[in-house]
Amino acid sequence: MKNKLYFDDMELMQLEFCMEQTKDQMMMGGEIRRHASITQKIKKEMKDRTKKNKSYTTEGLLAQIEAEIERRTKSES
Repeated sequence: MKNKLYFDDMELMQLEFCMEQTKDQMMMGGEIRRHASITQKIKKEMKDRTKKNKSYTTEGLLAQIEAEIERRTKSES
């Protein structure tokens, strides 16, 4: 059985940043390959989300802000 982790967009961006910062600290062949594999999966997920949800774009950010404003407006009523 395969477990799947879910990261929201900001968590995924943070994870990508952390992977970039630790890239040069990998010493052994196995850890270099695993680090590269994880980084590749993160980048693919971010690319997929950009295509599907317009995540990481100005358009997507504006849609998220509008949805949050609408949610808050409804909860105040």
